[in-house]
Amino acid sequence: MPSAHRILVVEDEQVLAQNVKDYLGRRSPDVRIATDGRRAMEMMESFAPDVVVLDYGLPGENGLQIYAQIVSQRTRPIGCVMVTGYPLEGVVPPAKKLGIHYVLSKPFKLSELQQLIEQSAEEAALDWH
Repeated sequence: MPSAHRILVVEDEQVLAQNVKDYLGRRSPDVRIATDGRRAMEMMESFAPDVVVLDYGLPGENGLQIYAQIVSQRTRPIGCVMVTGYPLEGVVPPAKKLGIHYVLSKPFKLSELQQLIEQSAEEAALDWH
């Protein structure tokens, strides 16, 4: 069984965010939701997730801008899986530049998201050691 990671889901579609939280919560006891980037940054002050599931198309700042802020405020690497309804060719190159290795197109399988979270968390842990 995969290890339990602390996960922050940053997603403005509330039904999708809750479905992701419910699914991931079966294995990870600490899954939290932020509906926008501002709230995500507030949560990061008191919550240190291992992985962020980050929507690209957030209101206000996009997911790439939020990830750049998260990374600038952290002392250790954080895993990230970006999800998007936008065409991948416009999202993947800038995501890779920021160090986001995993981008999923909506709609996606929750099992695939879980697998990418595990991979991303493992890579971030390796980068830390």
